Amino acid sequence: MTPIEFPQSIDEPPYVLLWRVDDIAMPAIGVAVGIAVDHLWPGLAAGILLMICYRRFREGRPEMYVLHALYWFGFIPTRSYLMPNPFCRSFYP
Repeated sequence: MTPIEFPQSIDEPPYVLLWRVDDIAMPAIGVAVGIAVDHLWPGLAAGILLMICYRRFREGRPEMYVLHALYWFGFIPTRSYLMPNPFCRSFYP
């Protein structure tokens, strides 16, 4: 049985090499879209520009702020009974 490595702290975000996963996702998506439309370098440049803008946006906010905002505005649909509908703003007993 092989041992499983745990993160150093429970709140540490996942990393790919030197970058956080949410940072490296933007250039990866830019490259994928660039390959799909046959313009690799403009897609990579747009992904890197989005990554820089996202880093500046993320600096003064708590972790997972963007995920919470996406849920709040209804971009993350769920059919779970544990997560309420994000469009329902008032709850009655």
